[in-house]
Amino acid sequence: MPTGDRRFSLLPWQEGLWKSLLRRREQNSMPHALLLTGPEGIGKRKFAEYLAASLVCEDDALEVQPCGKCKACQLAASSTHPDIHWLEPEEEGKNIRIDAVRELIARTTLTTQAKGSRVFVISPAHAMNRASANALLKTLEEPTASSTMVLVSSQPHLLPATIRSRCQDLVFKPVDAAMAKDWLSGKVPEPQLAALLSLTGGAPLAALRAAEDNWLQAAEQTLGQLNDLKLRKVNPMQVVEQWNARPLDSLFSDFSRICNDLVQLASSEQSPRLFLPGYRESLRILAKGMDLKRLFGFMDELNRLKRQMTHNLNPQMLLEKIVTDWLTLTRPEGR
Repeated sequence: MPTGDRRFSLLPWQEGLWKSLLRRREQNSMPHALLLTGPEGIGKRKFAEYLAASLVCEDDALEVQPCGKCKACQLAASSTHPDIHWLEPEEEGKNIRIDAVRELIARTTLTTQAKGSRVFVISPAHAMNRASANALLKTLEEPTASSTMVLVSSQPHLLPATIRSRCQDLVFKPVDAAMAKDWLSGKVPEPQLAALLSLTGGAPLAALRAAEDNWLQAAEQTLGQLNDLKLRKVNPMQVVEQWNARPLDSLFSDFSRICNDLVQLASSEQSPRLFLPGYRESLRILAKGMDLKRLFGFMDELNRLKRQMTHNLNPQMLLEKIVTDWLTLTRPEGR
């Protein structure tokens, strides 16, 4: 396990991938463009930070890892190294603007300001729209010397094939359950550990964030609101107001998990795995009598509306439509 600044320590399940990357580096076959892919919440961004620091580290004796002590590592740790450039959306859930991509491209032509390489990280890469991605294409086709482009994405299928074909994939597989539990032990309350891993699909970093942000409590609340709407126990506009007070990304994640659990329960009584196993009975009640074809249609519409969030669709109107669609799904006779 590499030593030095804690920011630059690998996660236990990343060491195999790091060794495979080192072999390329030792053979002078380090790709000029990498695409880090895999599930959300398993540390791809953290790996990119580690890689960037290793590429600018000034310690000749530790060419394969960041020492964490030299000036370059200290600047990298404080996100102020002049040769490490990050490109991310201005706001979570928004697109990466084409102007921002062009600005990044202009930096690739500058000379290195310190010892080592220049590193350009785009995260999440799928936040680039087609115009932004096309603007990056020439830079990937004609890379400048001593530069490495690192794209990070949990949804690489959203990237144009022309971008993906010019990057070498580094695929992060789902984390072994025992390793995930061992890493989370002591970081989250033990009674919630299994439920948090189920909620996040076994992703340890996502489970840690879920514990910190009370995702279980939020998911339970969303499930209760959907049940109350089905049973006519609440005014639909009251639910819209409550949902409008929450971050939309979090709310859509709840919808996605609950709907996937409903599909499992509506398809078979012997459900293999649920995101919310602790609420099986509430989910079973909600799934009772639900038409699978119409449920899939509702889920497709949720995905369409989620994509439209980046186009500044009025949140109030968006949530009113979701409530109306849910009422139609669960009460076919009408509102």
